[in-house]
Amino acid sequence: MASFFGDTLGAYMLPRAVLELLQQPGGQHQAGVCPDSGFAWLLSGSQLYIWRYREGKEARLRVLTLPRPPAPSQPPSVALIAHGSAAGGAAAGSSSSGLGLGVAGPAPAAAPAAADGPLSVAVCDADGHLTVWLDAHHLAAPAEQQLLAPAAGAAARQPRVPLVAAFAAARLDLGSGPAFLAALSASDGSLHLVQVGSQGIFPKQLWAPPAAPERPGLVGALGGLLSRAYTDAFDPSARYLRKQPSPRPAARLHLGAVAGGGGSHYRLLVLTAESVDCWAISTGLRPSEALQWSFLNGLVRTHDSRRTAAVAPLQLTAGGGAAAASGGSSGGTGTGAGSQAAAGGALQSGTVTGAANLDFAVSGPHVAVWMVETVRGGGGPGVARETQQHVVQMLELLPEGGPGVCGGVHDVLEGYAEHAEASGSPVRRLLFSPASHSCLLARWQQSQPQSQPQQQQQQQQLDSGYGLLQGTFGGGGGASRTCRALWSWNALSGATTLLSEDPDTAAIGAGGADGAVGGDAAGRWVVLSATYGVVEIAAAAATPGEAAAAPAAAPAAAGLDPAAAASHLLDAVLNQAAAIAAAGGNLQPLVAGLERRLGALGALTTTASQTATIARYSTQLLDLLPKQWAGGAAAAAAAAAAAAAAAPGGAGGGGASGGVAVSVAEQLADKESRHALLLQCLAMSGVLHALAPSVLRTLIENSEKLAVVVALHRLQVHQRDTAAGAGGGGSPAAAAAALLSRLVSEAGQESSAREYEVLSPAEIFYARPSASVGHFVAALGRAADGVAAQAAGGLGQPGDSGLASLRSAVRELGVLVAVAVNAAVCRRDLLAGSPLHLSAQQVAARLGLPDWLSGGDTRAALGRLASAIQTVRPAPSPAPALELSHSLFGVTDVLLTCFASALAATREPGLRAALLADYRATRSRCADDLLADALAEMRQLATGAGAAVATSTSTTTTTSQQQGDLHGAAPPPELLIWQVESLCRAHHCHGHLFEVCEALAAADPAGQCGRLHTHMATLQPEEGAAGGAESQTLAGYVYGRLLGDGRPADLLDLPPQFRAGVTTFLQSQPPAAASDLLATHLLRTSAFADGAAVLHQSVSAAAAAGGGGSGDKGGKGAAQSQAEQAAAEAAGAGSLGGYRRLLSVARLAARAGGAPQVEAAALLQLRLLGLQARLGLPAGGAPMQPAVLLDEALAAAAAVSRAGGAAASAASAPAKEAAVAAVEVLALMPAAERAAHASKWQLAWKAVFDADAWDDVAAARGAAARGGGAAGEEGAVLAATAVCRAAAACGGTDALGFGASVVDSAPLDQVARWLRAWAIGGAAGGGNGNGGRGGGSPAVAARPPDAAAERRVEAVMGALGLGVDGARARGGDAAVVGAGSALVGGGGSEVAGVAGGALDMIVD
Repeated sequence: MASFFGDTLGAYMLPRAVLELLQQPGGQHQAGVCPDSGFAWLLSGSQLYIWRYREGKEARLRVLTLPRPPAPSQPPSVALIAHGSAAGGAAAGSSSSGLGLGVAGPAPAAAPAAADGPLSVAVCDADGHLTVWLDAHHLAAPAEQQLLAPAAGAAARQPRVPLVAAFAAARLDLGSGPAFLAALSASDGSLHLVQVGSQGIFPKQLWAPPAAPERPGLVGALGGLLSRAYTDAFDPSARYLRKQPSPRPAARLHLGAVAGGGGSHYRLLVLTAESVDCWAISTGLRPSEALQWSFLNGLVRTHDSRRTAAVAPLQLTAGGGAAAASGGSSGGTGTGAGSQAAAGGALQSGTVTGAANLDFAVSGPHVAVWMVETVRGGGGPGVARETQQHVVQMLELLPEGGPGVCGGVHDVLEGYAEHAEASGSPVRRLLFSPASHSCLLARWQQSQPQSQPQQQQQQQQLDSGYGLLQGTFGGGGGASRTCRALWSWNALSGATTLLSEDPDTAAIGAGGADGAVGGDAAGRWVVLSATYGVVEIAAAAATPGEAAAAPAAAPAAAGLDPAAAASHLLDAVLNQAAAIAAAGGNLQPLVAGLERRLGALGALTTTASQTATIARYSTQLLDLLPKQWAGGAAAAAAAAAAAAAAAPGGAGGGGASGGVAVSVAEQLADKESRHALLLQCLAMSGVLHALAPSVLRTLIENSEKLAVVVALHRLQVHQRDTAAGAGGGGSPAAAAAALLSRLVSEAGQESSAREYEVLSPAEIFYARPSASVGHFVAALGRAADGVAAQAAGGLGQPGDSGLASLRSAVRELGVLVAVAVNAAVCRRDLLAGSPLHLSAQQVAARLGLPDWLSGGDTRAALGRLASAIQTVRPAPSPAPALELSHSLFGVTDVLLTCFASALAATREPGLRAALLADYRATRSRCADDLLADALAEMRQLATGAGAAVATSTSTTTTTSQQQGDLHGAAPPPELLIWQVESLCRAHHCHGHLFEVCEALAAADPAGQCGRLHTHMATLQPEEGAAGGAESQTLAGYVYGRLLGDGRPADLLDLPPQFRAGVTTFLQSQPPAAASDLLATHLLRTSAFADGAAVLHQSVSAAAAAGGGGSGDKGGKGAAQSQAEQAAAEAAGAGSLGGYRRLLSVARLAARAGGAPQVEAAALLQLRLLGLQARLGLPAGGAPMQPAVLLDEALAAAAAVSRAGGAAASAASAPAKEAAVAAVEVLALMPAAERAAHASKWQLAWKAVFDADAWDDVAAARGAAARGGGAAGEEGAVLAATAVCRAAAACGGTDALGFGASVVDSAPLDQVARWLRAWAIGGAAGGGNGNGGRGGGSPAVAARPPDAAAERRVEAVMGALGLGVDGARARGGDAAVVGAGSALVGGGGSEVAGVAGGALDMIVD
């Protein structure tokens, strides 16, 4: 499976102690891995940890202590030699160089070591001090030997120069127990051999460079020249072989048994900067050491004239270093296409001017040498520059004993790039697999540690984005080395593949495939990483197409469980964090790389399986068993395996601890500490707020549940101590302790699982808080149901023997609820307010679902407890007991808070609506009982105080003071009423809050009268209400409550800040119920225009409701509903006088408010009311609509035509008034409405004409003229006619065409023609000189008038003209008001007296 490390064959987690050491910030560690023997090791300080890596995190650790700790700046070399019964005495071993990065390779022709064979360990420090354990399985004292001695005066120099340059060891078969052979290269170039066995340590110097090389003379120099000339001519390859070893110190040693040598012949390869030296070593009876050859492999690269280097322009790599990608072959194949693609451009030719060896790998007869070459040229014409390229040179150890350079393979590392080094030099390691013709290249870069302030300020920029290395490997001077590259190189194609940029890689090794024997079968790389553990990778050759491939995901194949690895990593981090926190240190360096490590293990991905990794770890941390305490949460995840693990051994033995007895208090305290450290480490590393909301919810809930369990345990301990002190099993303390123990046992029993079966139910409850808290809440609900059922069965009446115990039970259940909820809420507030900023409300809003504390199960249990308390409450009585009121309040407070939180978190509309309905029903039911108890308590207190005052024998002064305290002081703060007020306000119980404030105001009028107003001004609408009455504010509720209770004065007397709200409320009410109150409120608030409009609208509404009047011929009055009649009576106070007063006030308010339109409308309505009064309609009726009033007037005027003689004369007065009123009603109508009644316009004028005997009028007019009377007498005769009065009534309107903005003679001409025709026709009709309703036809008008007709025409036209002139002369609204009445002398006084003189103020 392709993964972050290529094809993963196996992955094994590190033991906990090793992982903790690797997580230490700034730690100086060395590590190594021996694939063929299966061992891995870690050197930390003076402690050397050895384990079989395939046993994983449960591996048994062997801890060896060095007698003298190595210097941090000069790490020692470590070699592990595994012994077994291999054929031929072959040996397998591994070693690390003095630079401290362990690299192991397979020994040639070596069989795997026996599984339980001896294991020799050799540690050689930089001063040449050798420490040896011949068998590390037996913890015996090590053997020591000083191999090198510093030169005179060197010990005093600072800094000290390491004496050891390289170290290697191999197994030695002496037949008398474990033994090994070691080689050592000193910094002065000398070479030493050490034989170690049961007989002791025997060092021997192989070679030492001469102190001062001899200078040849003239003859010697000439001979040398001749010899080199001969060699170049006849044996060119001999110039690269020397007979003397290199005088330089070795960069790397390889010591291995020669195949077929019987276990006594060894080959020692020494790599220096310029050459590869080969020594033949024999042990046994005739030991010997001889140099076979010294091969100048670097000179071969430099002098090969057939090859030119391909140089690409320098490119800045991702790490900031310069790299050149090039390709070529030692066989002269030139530049390959793969290298051109890697370089990203055309390559230019250059010349190699020098080469230096960096590292080498030996596998059987194959030797791979990692070199760096200096290339000059290639920069274009006239440009000279030097670049570096990395090369792997393949050598072969020929059977005849000499070295050979392999041809036909690529040697330049195409695509390999190195970062620029800020300080120090990188450490490189090379592994080679002949089976796949591939190499593994690793490089560690030295980095200087930052100061503490810099670490805090630059925590996000450490290590160029890699994070601070938490297990540093090698280095000196306090610096650490970070793995920067892990590359795979194909020797056949030259392509390189970047396998990993994991900075936690600590060591690499090469091993053979499982079941294979011999180094030639090496087919796997083994990588030791602080993040992934030990990972075995197939040594597959890279292909050119894979060179640019990016790394994939984490190594999830071949046994590596990323979730388990992440849990193991978090265990190690928390253990280290606990130690650092206890010492008062800074956690930032420890957690700086945690986000990268967890991300590499897939714990921060978005997939469902990986997202829950940290959530599962948090739950495992909560549910740790005491026996798993030493193993951390990762051990809890595999409890069964931990119980079956091997017994611990050694001083540093790991694995699952047998455990010691841990008290519940200690267990819970440690869980709280570790979980708090988990949250702190996640927050400081930047992981916490990058987690999914579901994971954050689990972290929060686990912390809250842990706090609940801790609080319940403390309560249980306290109850047990109290019960023991009481000394009786029947005491209340003993009953409370028994109740809590029973609930804890029930919850623990329900929380049990297979791994918890060995514990008692109570122990399970405290050992598994993640599950037990929910079961505890459910058990509490069941206990409440039991109490309610028992009370309902006959023990709920006052005086029953069991009632006291039931009340005590529900009180104790309420105490448990208070303790648990208070602990959870306090922890929730702590997480939200701490630097973690972990808000449960925000997480719930993101998820759209309530949390455990406000979930359905918790609400159901609390609801059952509230019902149980209500069931056992005493029945109402004159002196009720209030013993359960506070318990009910506490449970109700928690229950309603849970409902509010759930409502705020729920987004689904259907669930939200159901939840809101349940919330409102619950708060109403519980608040009713709480309010009743609170008011009863206040009454009981007042009754007791009153009785005390009545029976007091104190002085008058004292009695008066007591009465003042009783009636004028606020209730004591400990009363339930104050708590109920807070509860009602928090949960929008508007009706109950109103009652509370009323009761407080009644008890203390001076101090509490404004309490309701304060709540009205500050209480916001209920969140989540979907509309309707339930969504109103408290102020809106109070408005409706005062109006509904018949308290309009209190409504209008609310403070000024509520005026706008009262106005809006009254406007929303039906006009029949609130129009007068609204008008009064508006007038009181100086909103005159609005008040006038409301008054006018109320009269109009009354007219519309009762418009049929008493004479409605269509039955409208009979059809009028009772509601409309009530509205009419409420609006007009049951009389026209009331309407007049309202309209007069409306006109006055409109004039004061500057509303001319409203004023004109009120004036119009007043004139219509005046007409209705003149018609003699019932005074107790409602105002009539203009159309109805017109019909009534026409009906009354019709009596003129039907009557005759004396009857007509008797009926002429009211009929005349009706006719004039009909014309005036039509004149007051709007033009459009008047047009709709056009036929009635002619009828009205005809009734006006018929109202007078025109022959008599003409005679009286003539008599007045002949008698020489004043002109006023003639005018008085005409003014008394209905025609004159009707024409005058049209003044101020456009009915006759001469209104304020209308000049049109057509309407007046039409009326004049009608009157003329009717006057002419009156001669033919006889009688009273009127022509009847049918007169006035065109034929009659065209007939020449006789003398009588002419007199009638003159009288009619005179009356019409007099009326029109009078109306025009008066002008304006004030002149028109009652103009018709003024013409008849005495009618004006009636209109002027409307509204008890109020109209006089308007009319002036």
